[in-house]
Amino acid sequence: MGDRQLALVGGRVLRPDADEPTEATVLIGDSRISAVHGLADGAVADSGPALGHGVEVVDVAGRLVLPGIVDLHGDAFERCLLPRPGVPVDVELALADNDAQLLAAGITTAYLSATDSWEPGLRSRETLRRLVDGLDRRTGGPDVRLHVRHERCNVDDHDELVRLLEAGRIAMLSYNDHTRDGDSGLSMTQFQRTGLSANDLGPLQADRARQRDIGADQERELADVARRIGCPTASHDPDCEEHLRRDLELGVAIAEFPMSIDLAAAYRKNGVAVLLGAPNLVRGGSHLGNLSVADALAAGAGDILCSDYHYPSLLQAPFVATTEGVMAFGPAWRQVSETPARVAGLDDRGRIGAGQRADLVVVVPPTDGRPAAVEHVLVGGRRSDLRP
Repeated sequence: MGDRQLALVGGRVLRPDADEPTEATVLIGDSRISAVHGLADGAVADSGPALGHGVEVVDVAGRLVLPGIVDLHGDAFERCLLPRPGVPVDVELALADNDAQLLAAGITTAYLSATDSWEPGLRSRETLRRLVDGLDRRTGGPDVRLHVRHERCNVDDHDELVRLLEAGRIAMLSYNDHTRDGDSGLSMTQFQRTGLSANDLGPLQADRARQRDIGADQERELADVARRIGCPTASHDPDCEEHLRRDLELGVAIAEFPMSIDLAAAYRKNGVAVLLGAPNLVRGGSHLGNLSVADALAAGAGDILCSDYHYPSLLQAPFVATTEGVMAFGPAWRQVSETPARVAGLDDRGRIGAGQRADLVVVVPPTDGRPAAVEHVLVGGRRSDLRP
């Protein structure tokens, strides 16, 4: 062990491949897990001599010790950047606010899902540039990475996006097409985040929709670059077999929010992981009337849960899945930790075992109608205490 030594004692630890947490002691040296001792391994029961001198002991009796959450798709940070329509906030202040929310939700690795759209305002390329610069200046807190959701009809500054990808500034790339043909289908949310009226936004959308074929060619170039540098890619909101065929040609690793169980199953059959939204599961359904995550998980058609638009739901989702009998707790928690880490190519986290990065969350289990709550969170062995 290194200079800083820590022992989490008395909690129930979720060990790799286990269905349920069991009592164990987790030993941490500097940024890594040194060892895990369960009862069958001769567990350390207290802070006595077996722990050695200079070890900081944290009593987590009655708590769950779980791998830190790896969130591959979260856009709740947008509310930190734009807390009210027309009221932007400095990007560094927004990211600091977002860090606190991530830690409170047990998220130790976060992919901020920033939309690279043709829209002005919140989802513009200019906002993306601000995020890139702000993330470069961050220090401490959770491991935060950039997930770019590139809109196919945003064909401007393509070379800039390629350069960001090649430079490793983009940790994940999604292919999206939310642009309606013509000038119809605009929402109040779009007016609020762009600051444009229907008279301005409608013609802009109609013009960009005419660029779709150019955007599709640019996607193929982006896919080639992503394959070459090993950047994982995803498809956002696929809803038909044609999308599946296109995504297989592009080499996507993840299907985000497929619109039916049959389509989700088809992606999985072709080796593509299926990502679903935790708020859908926690709320009991999609706020848009789309696929039920509970139904998808029960049918074995989902691999990964993400925060989508609400960080706290990702912490609660495995408990909901267990309570509703969808799956055992261990497999449910792996959908928010080990599996997303593996799919993203992060083999140093998502599991509690010797040599793994010490990204851990100590959770007070839900009881008497109260949701689960984070008591301590460790990122690379550095602990934050969130509740007395």
